[in-house]
Amino acid sequence: MSTPIARPFTGRRFAMIITGFFAVVVAVNMLMATIASRTFSGVIVKNGYVASQDFDRWLAVGRAQAALGWSVEARIDGDRIVVSARDHGGRPLAAKAMATLSHPIDPARVHRLALQPIGPGAYAARHGLAPGQWEAVVRLNSDGHPYQQRTRLIVAS
Repeated sequence: MSTPIARPFTGRRFAMIITGFFAVVVAVNMLMATIASRTFSGVIVKNGYVASQDFDRWLAVGRAQAALGWSVEARIDGDRIVVSARDHGGRPLAAKAMATLSHPIDPARVHRLALQPIGPGAYAARHGLAPGQWEAVVRLNSDGHPYQQRTRLIVAS
């Protein structure tokens, strides 16, 4: 039985190993950056300490809003944002509706829209947004009860 002949470890072989290693690292980093930019945009607050002072108030507002039992859905329909709202019994909700649409990466790109009724419990407005992901904050007020919902919307190209 013959023994295999060991190939010498050359500079070319070393260069190929190093190049392959860094190619894998760069490919994984690019993949992770792409996935990150298409999903969670991060949370931006001007001052974390000040935001923490409002945390208990935010919890109380959230509990009061949950107690209303409203069902609110926002979606993009062509060049419009459409919001449908139902009360705790599933009946259409009559409310004053507003939407604030902001770009998740560029918070300076903000569109504030007054939504107009288009049917029972349905509200809409033309958005004029560029294709991509947008953060929508929908605000409703019905009989003095405020409601706010954050939704990620995607505008197709």
